[in-house]
Amino acid sequence: MSLNTIGYLFKDSFHGMKKDFKNTLISLGTMFATMLLIAVAYLVYMNENKLINDTKDRSSNIVAYVNIDVTDEQAKQIGYKIEEIRGVTSNTYRDKDYAIELAKSMNPIMVEGFSDEILKTIYPAYYVITFDDVTMIDVITHELGKITEIEDVSVNQYAAAKARDAEIYKAVAIVAVIYIIEFSVFLMMNTTKLMMYSKRKEISIMKYVGAKNNFIRAPFAIQGVLTAIVSVGLTMLVINVAYPAFIRSMTTLESGFSFIAFGSLFKELALLLVVIGVLIGIVGSSASMKKYLDV
Repeated sequence: MSLNTIGYLFKDSFHGMKKDFKNTLISLGTMFATMLLIAVAYLVYMNENKLINDTKDRSSNIVAYVNIDVTDEQAKQIGYKIEEIRGVTSNTYRDKDYAIELAKSMNPIMVEGFSDEILKTIYPAYYVITFDDVTMIDVITHELGKITEIEDVSVNQYAAAKARDAEIYKAVAIVAVIYIIEFSVFLMMNTTKLMMYSKRKEISIMKYVGAKNNFIRAPFAIQGVLTAIVSVGLTMLVINVAYPAFIRSMTTLESGFSFIAFGSLFKELALLLVVIGVLIGIVGSSASMKKYLDV
């Protein structure tokens, strides 16, 4: 394709956007709303992913305390039962002597005045159980409860609940982006149909003089791409102002969570929006043209 042809296509695209300014504004508004919603969903996804990682160290351990009257040899056998529980990645056995030394290191007064025999009736042996998937916490604790030699199970419920909620928010953000894109393509197709309808006579004439379908499609695809780029620019400006303000407000409320700085996400978000926006613009502009090209 020659430079003259490319120049003509861009000139025709700008002329079409100017001529049908009302539909151009509708397309721009639709694309801007789409890019803004996708940007918000992306920021939610990334921050929830950070929350999961931040809480993982606090929620990835379960402590299972062994009955005080169980011997060390019997307690060690429990490890084999724990390994068979779905979701468990590893388990580490801590005997009574370890538990006593740990209590002593935390506060010597916790062991002062007691003989070793008495301390072993106070501080039970236990297992430290690790896992990767926070959604398996309830399953693991339930199965641990079936082991008769285990007296009690301890888990950081707050951290685990936060991590589980973050997983849900991530899934919601992904589903939301999919539906937003589908809806945006639908709106772009309808807007393009209106623009095509106003140019139906010109398209018919171009077809009769031998213009190829791709040549006719090109100006509309270029319009879609230009609309996407402008929308992405507007979206990044809005997010650049709104997101830091949101972080400041959450910091004031002492949410206890450190949000990801927008600067570290800027390039990745901008690239993501441009790719999605251009695809929506091209697909939405091209998919609705078949009826008018079949002349």
